[in-house]
Amino acid sequence: MKRLDLIGRWRSAPMAVFGAAILILLAGIAIILIYNVSYSRERLEQAQGLADILAASEAAPLDFEDPVAAQESVNAFLVNKQIHMVGVFDRTGKAIAGYDRTGSPFPQRISALPDTHGNVMRVSAPVEKSGQRIGTVYFDVDREAGARKVTRYSLLFVLSFVAALVVTGLGIAQTQLRGANRELTDRAEALSQANELLEEQMAERAKAEEQLRQSQKMQALGQLTGGIAHDFNNLLTVIQGSADMLCRPELPEPKRVRFAQAIVHAAENAAALTSQLLAFARRQPLKPELIDVADLLRSMEDMIDRTVGERIKVAMDLRSTCLIKVDRGQLQSAILNVVSNARDAMPNGGRLSIGCHERTFENGDTMIEIEIRDTGSGMDAETLDRVFEPFFTTKSTGRGTGLGLSQVYGFASQSGGEVTVDSEAGKGTVLRLVLPCYASGEGGPATLTLVEQEVADEPSAAILVVEDNEEVGQFAEALLTELGHKVTRATTGEEALELSRKRDFDVVFSDVVMPGMGGLKLAEMLADEKPGLPVVLATGYSQQIAEGGSGGRPVILKPYRLATLAEALSAALRGAQAT
Repeated sequence: MKRLDLIGRWRSAPMAVFGAAILILLAGIAIILIYNVSYSRERLEQAQGLADILAASEAAPLDFEDPVAAQESVNAFLVNKQIHMVGVFDRTGKAIAGYDRTGSPFPQRISALPDTHGNVMRVSAPVEKSGQRIGTVYFDVDREAGARKVTRYSLLFVLSFVAALVVTGLGIAQTQLRGANRELTDRAEALSQANELLEEQMAERAKAEEQLRQSQKMQALGQLTGGIAHDFNNLLTVIQGSADMLCRPELPEPKRVRFAQAIVHAAENAAALTSQLLAFARRQPLKPELIDVADLLRSMEDMIDRTVGERIKVAMDLRSTCLIKVDRGQLQSAILNVVSNARDAMPNGGRLSIGCHERTFENGDTMIEIEIRDTGSGMDAETLDRVFEPFFTTKSTGRGTGLGLSQVYGFASQSGGEVTVDSEAGKGTVLRLVLPCYASGEGGPATLTLVEQEVADEPSAAILVVEDNEEVGQFAEALLTELGHKVTRATTGEEALELSRKRDFDVVFSDVVMPGMGGLKLAEMLADEKPGLPVVLATGYSQQIAEGGSGGRPVILKPYRLATLAEALSAALRGAQAT
């Protein structure tokens, strides 16, 4: 009855009221449009603010590559039902943390993010550290449901005809909006406080982790230094004692030979120890060649049988495999190191299984897996964690340096592969050495390590020795003079280059690492100025040689023997004469 009465009154209203109603309607429509734009802009700014807050909190997790901490920050936004998706990506576009409220699988890369529909808007914010962009944060947030827009617009349109109801409706809507804004503001403030607390905790955690890393580095350095000192002091004891005995007058010739041989053997052991250290550090010059692993293991079968003894039964499962390109000697050494460890783990006998087969990984790479399995005593978890540490060994004193498995680890890494160990106390050990198959067109730095041979008589040659270390230079000069060569010595690459321009030499024997111009640079300049002049390089350790090779030039490793030096120079002279 009241509704009909209101309609009657409206029909009898003067034109001014009708005009006012039209003005109110137009004003309402104008207010609706302005409000809609303002509301969308405000929602966008709020979403961007949340993205900026999350980006600020993700700097530390991205920098430390900590996906768990990154996910914890993202999970703080689960309470906001208006947020559809949150994603954190590193600088390469890879997903680190995130969630999708729709239940769809979360994309693993930025390029896989689905397109947004009309009711969802997407914002992003960069994650920066020291002005450098290290990642990106993405948010998908509701704009406003279409049904809600229609309802509000219809309501405002109807209420525009009644000024009181329009005012009331707008007042209610404004009150609700302010409440929502206050709620969002409170949540943003709470999130900001939580973020500040998280940043403090992350800073404390980072500080604690850095202290732990420094402590572990110092502990590892101390262990490494102690191990090197122990083993080298043993070798120096033999060398120094034998040298003292050689200095004694009227020493019988048999004893003189015995002590000289002791010095030679100790020096060889020192060189082997240095080689193992370089292998662990992945800095050992390698001579890669194509190898069939199955054929190599078959050729080593007798050697492996002699190494393990009669109490251990050896079984081989050698399948046809692709070729690999590695240093043959280092691979054999790695296999024998593992076999020796397996033998020591089975003092009362057991079974040693050696196999090789091809293995294809998820990324499509095909590799060769060499598996060595024993039925020995195995290792507990604590020992297993330290198995690749240099100078860590479970063997009794004098039974090993603890460099065996660290050499295997270094060889595998330097050859582009990896090595893993699975073991359990009382249940044996399985070591898997994985190496990449050789693909046509691949190349690798190759250096030459010469084998020991008898010293042959060679025609006298003019040799330029380049060595910055005075004692080593004198030693090389004495060896070459003993071989009947005419030797000229230079202490720098620059001096050697000047001498080569003034005089003719048959071969240049140069150290690699020297102040100023190194041996590799000298060889390159000599190749330009005197293309036919052969250059032989020598090094105790060179990162350039280990990583980039010698450019095809022969390399001998310090410490070198008389026969090694003689053969290297003879080969260089024969090669020069052949060209």
